[in-house]
Amino acid sequence: MGTSNADFFSNLYLHYYYGSYTRCGENWKEYHINCPFSKLYYIRRGECELVIEGEVFRAVPGMLFLIPAHTKHSYYHINTNYIEKYWMHFELKTGDDQALKSLGLPYYVTVSEKEPLDDLFREIITLSRQMDLASRMQEKAAILKLIGTYIRLSQKAGYTPASPLHSSPEGDILRVIEYMNSHLSSKITVAELAELMHIHPNYFIRLFKTHMGVPPLNYLTKLRVERAKSLLENTSLPISHVMQQVGFDDISSFSRFFRHYTGYNPRQFRKTFCAPQ
Repeated sequence: MGTSNADFFSNLYLHYYYGSYTRCGENWKEYHINCPFSKLYYIRRGECELVIEGEVFRAVPGMLFLIPAHTKHSYYHINTNYIEKYWMHFELKTGDDQALKSLGLPYYVTVSEKEPLDDLFREIITLSRQMDLASRMQEKAAILKLIGTYIRLSQKAGYTPASPLHSSPEGDILRVIEYMNSHLSSKITVAELAELMHIHPNYFIRLFKTHMGVPPLNYLTKLRVERAKSLLENTSLPISHVMQQVGFDDISSFSRFFRHYTGYNPRQFRKTFCAPQ
């Protein structure tokens, strides 16, 4: 059953995680991932390939990609012409819905030089670093303007957005993922997550893997890696504080963990990818 535009906006939830302008080096690649947040990639220089739900896209300057949450995708370079891109990770939903996926938008649109996308991304990134209420409200308004621009460009290309849908069967799983995201600094167990759904842990593991493609603790690890990368890249927090925010209390263990999943120790990663302040 569809919802009206009024219902859609009255139930809208928007949360910005992080974003930046980055030159992606040779290690920028990941395969068959399924993130709990949505992504926007605006390619400005270079080229790469994105595979979204099995469809291969050659990404070149001027292409703006939208990857809704819980969409299986891969990304990798195809030569040494490494890309530079604006990017943003965020969450947009209505109730239990992932609103963007239900709209049925294309995975990319082509942006003309007349579109002030660079300015809009820069505005969002700048506002995200401010802590006052006005900046938070302006940030959300700028993100909605960016998404509105994406929808308008998709309409120009001949796509008609679908009506947003009500909650899906994955609602309980999404609530578990939200719990994971808000408790990354804690020791989380499978039993604890299963209790959120009031089911046996063994059944919970099978159910989660059916929906998300990986067991719950593997998914939790992915969230911790992404949070650590974001904090190292976009903040000046001491590494010891980053470590604590993703559930570690020993710097050696955290460094080994981080290197295993990224190929860098935390200090090297920050030096290589840290966004200019």
